[in-house]
Amino acid sequence: MNRDVRRPLASWRMPDRRALRPQWWCIALVAAGMLLVEVWQSSKTAELCLALGLDRTAVQRAEARVEYLRAQLDRRATRAELTPQALRLGLVPADAKQVVQLPPEYLAVEDRRTGPDSRSVLAWAERLSRAVVPEAWARGREPAN
Repeated sequence: MNRDVRRPLASWRMPDRRALRPQWWCIALVAAGMLLVEVWQSSKTAELCLALGLDRTAVQRAEARVEYLRAQLDRRATRAELTPQALRLGLVPADAKQVVQLPPEYLAVEDRRTGPDSRSVLAWAERLSRAVVPEAWARGREPAN
């Protein structure tokens, strides 16, 4: 029988343990530092987004308040209140002799193509334009038939 007898080794003959190399420590510290920086940046971004949301809400409230106050001012400003202010500024109402009434025929040219034939011409032109210039489709999408 072969028995293994273990004898203590002398200290000068101790087997070499795997020493932790400083390169591995540096790599681990750099990786941990990068992760910490990433977490810090994402938390800073979240903080800025929250502040931006609060600022937008405050701006919307202020704009709503301004609109409300303008509407109240418009409702309260009557012609009787504005007449003395207009006179102080040098504004005078228009004299009835200076107002000129023009006939509607003079102001706008009458469109003679308002009948049903004009619709068919427009429909024909639209069909022609679609045939000449096909519609654009997004890439990777099939047209719906």
